[in-house]
Amino acid sequence: MKTLLLSFLLSLSFLSASGQSDVKDLVSAAIGAGDVNALGEKLVPNVDLTVLATSDYYSKAQATGILRKFFTEHEPQGLRIEHEGTSKLGDRYCIGQLTTASGVFRVTFFLKKTGDAVLVKQLRIENATK
Repeated sequence: MKTLLLSFLLSLSFLSASGQSDVKDLVSAAIGAGDVNALGEKLVPNVDLTVLATSDYYSKAQATGILRKFFTEHEPQGLRIEHEGTSKLGDRYCIGQLTTASGVFRVTFFLKKTGDAVLVKQLRIENATK
């Protein structure tokens, strides 16, 4: 019985981790391609968004507008994830370099399990040179 319970718990943790990995891959691909529509689908209703000097909590509609403007001004050429882990609160995070036609930016996003979905609760796009 203990073996069955242990197997069940390990299966659940694997499914949870793979769900977060799938969302991480979708979010990474959307940012790397500048696909605001796909990225918007993975945002929590009120996302903590920082894009260069603009920073606040925004609705999905406001956030996608800000991101659309950024991607228009800085055409993405790809995102490379350099580091990922889990925060003290249990949220998954990814840090990477976004290469654009006008330069390189540091991207950080946090994923949070909300109900049955894993969504982006925080997204930061900052100048890579500090």
